[in-house]
Amino acid sequence: MALREEWCSENLSKLLQEELRISTLSELKDHLIALPRDEAVKVVDRLQLPLIFDCLDDSNNDQIDLACEVLTLCMSNLTVGETASKYAAPLEKMLSHPYSPVKLMALTELEKSMISEEALVEVSKRISLINNVITCIGDNNLGVAKKASNIIVTLGTTIPGIHSITKPDIMDAFHACMAISEVVRLRIYEILVKISVISEHSFNKLREIGFISCIIEELNTNDVLFRMNIVEILTPLGMCDHGYAFLDENKILSNFLSIICISDLDKDVSLLLSQPGIAKFFGNVANKRPLEVLSKYPRFYDYLFDSIESDNLTIVATVLDTLGHIGESNQGKNALYSTGNKIFDVIKTISKMLGSLPTELKISALNCIENLLHVSEHKDNIELTTKRWFHALGENPMEIVLRYAKNPFLELKLAGLGVLKAVAGQLWGQETIKNTPGLIEYLLDRSVETAKECKEKKYEIIQSLALSPVFDHFTTERLNSYVKQGPFYVQAVTEIAIEGNE
Repeated sequence: MALREEWCSENLSKLLQEELRISTLSELKDHLIALPRDEAVKVVDRLQLPLIFDCLDDSNNDQIDLACEVLTLCMSNLTVGETASKYAAPLEKMLSHPYSPVKLMALTELEKSMISEEALVEVSKRISLINNVITCIGDNNLGVAKKASNIIVTLGTTIPGIHSITKPDIMDAFHACMAISEVVRLRIYEILVKISVISEHSFNKLREIGFISCIIEELNTNDVLFRMNIVEILTPLGMCDHGYAFLDENKILSNFLSIICISDLDKDVSLLLSQPGIAKFFGNVANKRPLEVLSKYPRFYDYLFDSIESDNLTIVATVLDTLGHIGESNQGKNALYSTGNKIFDVIKTISKMLGSLPTELKISALNCIENLLHVSEHKDNIELTTKRWFHALGENPMEIVLRYAKNPFLELKLAGLGVLKAVAGQLWGQETIKNTPGLIEYLLDRSVETAKECKEKKYEIIQSLALSPVFDHFTTERLNSYVKQGPFYVQAVTEIAIEGNE
């Protein structure tokens, strides 16, 4: 113990001498790395960390980097939360350091310590520390900004944290940060929405002080791209119950819908639609509550159906993704089915468009069809719906599916196999596969596929078929044998040499 104390004392005294600091920090670093955990804890307990913190007050980056490394090693040997409780003041000072790695290290330590409820409460009490963290959100270094954002989100989703964040002094810090640039303003808005989604209590607090209204008001800007960023930030809020209720009650959803349903699209609206934006927003909301959106906002479904043949391929891509997203669940399928001939016409249109679409959109279209046909919950007669939609693809829908499932291009092939997998998971689909000449032989032929992803996808199809009651005993045995052998089985080839007489 005496040797340990002597070593610590000697090195700390060296830190007071400017010309010895770099060599001393290097020695401290190497020593701490070499020590076992229990011994390192004892050494850190003897070291006076404020002296090491003081080494950061220098213009020499090598010294600063070494001091950061030594401090990180020291703090890794403290208990969770001890960093924030013992060293909140120097960490707060580090957040104003001109050198980004120093700020990043301080934020990292704060983020780690906030796993402790005690440390989180301690940080919540330190208004000046929170102000400095908020200032870091506006930092040019994205790593610093992201760490600071994470800390504010963590704070904001707790009762003591949101109580502190909504104080006037903190509000001033937020507004000062937002004034830096539009990019930083959007970062702040994103943080506030994340907090609101995670905690309804925090959402109500932010709403009471007018911060949510502040975000909503940004939708009135003439800057279309900025408006689209606001829409994207608001999307998660529309997907949680309390957020959806707020947006619905305040007519935000109606306003969105009025924008995308303008028949005579002007330049700004065309630009607006070229982003994932509002259609994606509604699609995400409709994925969670499809029947409610259909009931309250039927024009949104009409917009999707009418836009499938748009000349703007970006809009077509968004519509395909949105339709597929809504149609993933049984509820979504029921909502789409309730539109009657409209959804059937759309499926027919998608099928006709497939041949002329660029490859990327072909994949989106096939993915959309896969989502519409795939069934994860076999109830509510949902298979009657998917069967009808499958036959809406054309006179010979399986031929269309196999055109892509057998395509030489990997991405298209995978998309086609995805549709085939959706079909294979249902009784009517298994009957269709059974009655398609040569299809079972193709699926069981291991020599056809070379790509790992295709082998896995085909294996999943055969797993579904092996459980089906529609095949004869011989075919079922072959399917089960394939399943037992796994997706990557390679049949051994035995060569028999026959010695002949000369």
